[in-house]
Amino acid sequence: MKGRLVLAVAAVGSLAVAGCSSSNSSSAAGGGTSTASAATKSCVASVGFEGPITGPVAPLGTEQLHFAQLAVSMDNAANKTKISLVQGDTQLQPAQATTVTQQFISNSSILAVVGPAGSQEVIAVGGPMARAGMGFVTGSATAVELTTGKYPTFFRVVSKDSVQGPQDANYIVKTLHPKALMIVDDQEAYSTGLVSAMTPVFQAAGIKVDHESVSQKLTDFSSLVAKVTSDTSVVVLPWQVAANAQQFGRNLAQQHKKAVIFGTDGLFSPGTFTINGSYVSSFGPDITAIAADSALAQAAKAKFG
Repeated sequence: MKGRLVLAVAAVGSLAVAGCSSSNSSSAAGGGTSTASAATKSCVASVGFEGPITGPVAPLGTEQLHFAQLAVSMDNAANKTKISLVQGDTQLQPAQATTVTQQFISNSSILAVVGPAGSQEVIAVGGPMARAGMGFVTGSATAVELTTGKYPTFFRVVSKDSVQGPQDANYIVKTLHPKALMIVDDQEAYSTGLVSAMTPVFQAAGIKVDHESVSQKLTDFSSLVAKVTSDTSVVVLPWQVAANAQQFGRNLAQQHKKAVIFGTDGLFSPGTFTINGSYVSSFGPDITAIAADSALAQAAKAKFG
């Protein structure tokens, strides 16, 4: 998550600098023209940030915001620019993301946007962003349909569901060896896309699959857990709300069910999802373990804890 957000902000920062360079270039005295370098140094602009700063996914949204803030400050220091970050809280809700997007595209100082975080949000704002010619880069939206040309100003720095889904499914097959499993979507684009990508792998491996569907707003999973049979050794939760998975795990324990939870990258929230023995996938290794990223990790820790 951390490395991807820095990449996303770096990409948007490049868009903003490019916008400043083109708009600030002017004829100099004596018939000459100012250089791109001079234009960049005088760049005063804004970049929008769309993410779940409050609400049930706030821990991840806050992390995204912090890394966006860090990247902007680093870019300004390196390029002598004066780019500011305008925050927009989406709470991972398409309607809220649409409201934030309308505010951003009507703000002439905002040249590009980081986010939004969820695939369902990108689907909601892709049209308005394209019509406004607003470039936006996400560090976490993975639905396949987002990069099929429907949203021409959208970019991402993560792999799509058709990559993550089979990778996760094959890991489950080869490592956990389930004979029967439950996979539960939460009725949002991120979740349903991953279920569609993972299920064929399970079926090809001869695993009995129980596909269930619940609302992302559900907070008690007792009735769903009751459907977990003694043969079901794995429950796959391609969800975005880590607190929901935590409650699902509690409900499993309350009903003395022994199935192991496997969550996709949306559940990577160590302070929220803490069910012992569970698995959570990720797009790549933690940057704190990568030597080349040590300076970045140290800067983030020093600034945000």
